[in-house]
This record gives sequence, structure tokens and C-alpha cells, in this order.
Amino acid sequence: MRVAVTVPRILLVVIAAAAAAGYAWSLETAGLETFYAAGVRSMAGSWHAFFYDAFDPRATITLDKLPGAFWIQALSVRCFGYSAWAMVLPQVVESTLTVLVLYRAVRRTAGTAAALTASAILAASPVTIAATRGNLAEPLYLLCIVLAADATLRAVTTGRTRSWYAATGWVALGFQAKMTEAWLVLPILGLALIMAAPAPGPTGTGGRWRIALRAALGVLLAAALSLVWMLCFTLTPAADRPYADGSKGNSIFQQVFDYNGTLRFVSTPENSFKPLAPPSPQAEDIAIDNLQASADLYPTSEVTKAGWNRLLSGALAPDCDWFLLLAVGGAAATFVSRRRAGRGDPARAATVLWSGWLLAYGAAFSSAHFIQGYYLITLIPAIAALAGSGVWVLWRAARAGSRRAGLTLGLLVGGQAAWSAWILHGTYAFLSSLMLVAAVIAVLVAALAGLSAVNARRRSLRRVPAVVSVIGAMALVTGPLAAITWLEVRAGGPFDAALSTGGTLAQPTLAELAARYQVEGAYGGSIHPQYTSGQWAKFTSDNTAEQVRQSDHNTEILVFSSAEAAGYIVYGDSDVVPVGGFTGNAPYPSVDQVQQLIVAGKVSLAVLPDADVLTANDPRVQAVEQQCTEFDGTPPSAAYVIYTCGTGSSN
Repeated sequence: MRVAVTVPRILLVVIAAAAAAGYAWSLETAGLETFYAAGVRSMAGSWHAFFYDAFDPRATITLDKLPGAFWIQALSVRCFGYSAWAMVLPQVVESTLTVLVLYRAVRRTAGTAAALTASAILAASPVTIAATRGNLAEPLYLLCIVLAADATLRAVTTGRTRSWYAATGWVALGFQAKMTEAWLVLPILGLALIMAAPAPGPTGTGGRWRIALRAALGVLLAAALSLVWMLCFTLTPAADRPYADGSKGNSIFQQVFDYNGTLRFVSTPENSFKPLAPPSPQAEDIAIDNLQASADLYPTSEVTKAGWNRLLSGALAPDCDWFLLLAVGGAAATFVSRRRAGRGDPARAATVLWSGWLLAYGAAFSSAHFIQGYYLITLIPAIAALAGSGVWVLWRAARAGSRRAGLTLGLLVGGQAAWSAWILHGTYAFLSSLMLVAAVIAVLVAALAGLSAVNARRRSLRRVPAVVSVIGAMALVTGPLAAITWLEVRAGGPFDAALSTGGTLAQPTLAELAARYQVEGAYGGSIHPQYTSGQWAKFTSDNTAEQVRQSDHNTEILVFSSAEAAGYIVYGDSDVVPVGGFTGNAPYPSVDQVQQLIVAGKVSLAVLPDADVLTANDPRVQAVEQQCTEFDGTPPSAAYVIYTCGTGSSN
């Protein structure tokens, strides 16, 4: 069957190709979260470790997240070998597919022009590019929930029950990547279905109740499917699977719903459980200092304060605000234009879906105690869909002679251009000034558009809406394109905020770099900013001699915290025993188990946090200090201490 080549299809291919090129630019130099990279290496080396989400090669403890996204990365590593680009490639594919799926979802209810606009906005959003250029779960999760939205809108427009249940299945898959964050969209999808899906059989109250029942059953199905892997993990005897990181009682449910759920909204150190022993006052003071933006240990976007305006200004604005005003205005315009539509109107259902999506996730990110900038990729599909749909609703109305629609369109475009100019002001003052001029011109030209409604015979005024669109488009894309260029030139990744005054992790400013060297107590950092192919090969082979020595003597290295142990595993060391999970506070292995390993002569080295780290008073740390000998070669400026525990027993 031949597929007709049309202008919209050509434009969609161009948009998707441009998006893929931006995502994959300098792919081999992508920055990595080494903690996840270590888990992927372990999972790629063993099917047992693969299924149970193991962090280390011996599968003693899990990652602190569900394995969905890392399964895909581990399969890629099995196919292409262990490299940075092999781990990042799946995210590039997933984000490109999301652009295509969003086009299909928006086209169902708003038409081709709106769908192309929405897909272009998604592709041109800096946070989408930044979040994709790494080894994180966001791209897979976003693809799943956009597929869920598309299936829901298909159910709305066709009345097919199977489409709704397919949507709930996509949410369940998204849960494997981002856990309860995926569930947040479920009630919104159900509401869109109830409000607008055609009723099967007789109309009226009975039909509405049947749709509500179908929506509720879908929500329950999504919840049940989401928990399948967790139940398999739980039902496996503890001796036959890894310990669940992020839990105090080896519970994967506690990891998901507490550690990665409720604790995100509680002000606790590192969003984690308390240490096994009270830290020293000095370590607490240093930890507090490191959580301040001035300490430069974390990206500025990570230490923003919760509040209603958190996403509207400051470090997070360049991630999600380039089209936000246009989206809000577009949603209002669509609601107004469909106010007389009867029940079952697909356009109104779609607006409810995307508006609810934006409000729900926006509220969650605004109130969470601690967020990463790349989380905000979740907002972009809703912003893109609302902005694309609303702009074309107003444009068509203005073309038809509506003075109000033309003026509204101009005000929205001008206001959004001015907002974008404000975001750009500190980095690109020249572009910011041009955008302000464009904003003023857009508003003035839009005001003239009203004249076309008064005197439709004047042909010169009939093109005013088109002029507004051209000027507005130029003004609106300038900001995000400048931010994208800033990120691409500096090899920015998911831990970078566009236009940051400190530069990126890969290419920081001199002041930022100097500040990083002055940070105390920086134990367990696991973000490697940039690699090239040659650097990656050297990085993964430098520890070969140490690996061989340990293998010959059947010895192990105790490393306190998985975050610190990640570097050893990425090196290729399979004899690492991570202690305490990602934060160092998980109660596995126990004090007795650590002591037994040392007494049995199974431990050659132990890497401990120094006295300025929160976990320095951990009883397992003290057990090593009592039974092993401090190594004299530890660098004086390091936040760790190395202990030797004997040579171990030979094979």
C-alpha cells in the first residue's frame, strides 16, 4: 500500500528529523548519571540482575528506581556494547517517537495545522533536548503517557472500549519508568473520557454511568498492571533476589510509594531516610551548606523553593515557560469556541485532558520539596497541544473576521514574546530587545486586525492575521532556539538548565569550577559530565589490573553508598559490595554481615566517608574502622577514607 506524500507529512518528517538531530547531537559526549550507568552494566551482564533491577553485578541490591527504562538501556548495551552512546540512544529514539505520537494525538481533535504546531513546540523545547541527552527514565515515561493520551482521544472520537483499555496499559508501562508520577495522569484521562466519549447504547444518564464505570475499571486495570513486576519481586524469597534500595525493610513497595513518593514532598536531608546513626553537627552544617545554590554542588534548578511561582521565574523558567502563556490562552480560547458544543465534543474533551495534565503536573512540581529541572519535560506535551490548538482556533476566527479573536491572538503572541525576552535578558540582551520590539509590533498589528471585521472589503486588511502569525512565530521561536543553541554548544545534558549563569556540568564557567573544588563533604557524587569515545574506553579499562588482582585473590571492595560504588562498577569491577544503597542509609548489608566479610578475609579494601559526611557515624563504618587499617595514601582533600583489610584468601 502506497502512502501519499503530502505537505503535512513532509513537514512532520522535517520536524521529527530536526528533533532527532538535536537529541543525538554529539551523542557520544553525553553526560551520564553514573549510578544508573552502573546498574545498566550489571543488568546487561546477567539476566538475573536484569529482571531484578540489580545495581551491582552480584545482584545484592537494586537501583532505587523501577527498572523499565533501564531494561531498554541494558538491551541496547547487549546489542552495541557498553558505551555512553549505547545507553543514550534509546532515549533519542523514544523522544523522537513522542514527537510523532503527539502529532497524531492533537490531529485527532484539532486538525493537521495544530498538530504540526504542537509537535514543533515539543521538538523545540530546550528541556526536551536536555532530558533526552542522558541515561534517565524521562523520555520512555513521556512516550508512554503521550501514547496513553493518544489512545484516550481515540476512544473519545471512536467510542472504542479497547482504545481506553490500551490507554491504561500505556500508563502501566509508564509506571515502570517513573512510578506514581505516571498515575497522576490517570484521573485526567478518565475525566476526558467521561465528559466527551459517545455513550454506547441508549443516551442519557444510563449511558453516562456506563462510561463512568468503564473509566473506573480502566483506572483499576492500570493500577493492577502497574504492580505486576513489584508483586513478582516481593513474592521472590529475599535470599534469591537483591535487597530493595530506598527501603528500611527490603520492601519494593516502600521504595516506590515512600522513598520515591511521599518523601518527595517532605523536607528531609537528601529526600531520604534518616541515617542509621545521628550525624555530627559539623557534617549536618556542611550538608545544609551544600544544599544551597551558592555551594554549587547541585545545579541551581535542583534547589529552587516550593511555591506557586516556582516554575514561572528563576532557574526553571528557561525549561518550561517559552510557550506557557500561549498554552493558557489557547486553552481558554478553545473552551470559549466550543462552549455551545454538545456532550461528546472531541475538541472540548482534548482541552480538558491537556489542561488537566498541565495543572496536575504543574501543581505537583510546584509543591515538591526537591525536583530536578529535567522533570519538567512532562509539562511540554500539554503546553504544546494547548498552544498549537488554541493558536489555530484564534487564527481561523480572525481570518473569518472576528475582531476579538485577532486582538486576542496578537496579545497572546506579544505577551509570550515579552515573557521570552525577559527570560533571555540576562544571556542574550540583543535578542531580548528584538523580541520586545516584535512583541509590540504583534500587538499593534493585531489591533489592526479588528478593522478587517469592520470593513471586510478592504483586501489589504484581510492578510493582517497572517502577518501577525509570521511576526509572532519569529518572535516565539527565537527564545527556545537560542536556549537550544546554548545547550548544544556547551554539551548540556539533563542536569543542566538552559542559560545558567554557571554554565553546564561539561563546560562550567571558571567561577563555577572554582566553587566546585571548594565544596566540602561531597561524598557519593555520581554524575559524569562528558565523555568522548576515547575517554570512555580509557575510563572503563583503567581499572583492569585491580580487577585481575581481586579476582585472583577472591577479594572484594566494600564501598559505602551505591552512589560512590557506581564508578567502580562502571570501570568493570565485579567484586564491589555496595553498602547502604544510593544514600548510604539503607540497612543492607547489616553490621554483622560486614563484620563477617572482614573476618572471613573476603575484603581487601574499604572506601568510607570521612568525618564531614552525614553517614560517617554509621555503625558499619565504625566496624570497618575497628577491624581494618587506614591507608596512608588517601588524598588529604578527599571526602573519603580508604582502609585495607588484608589480602584475602586465595582460590
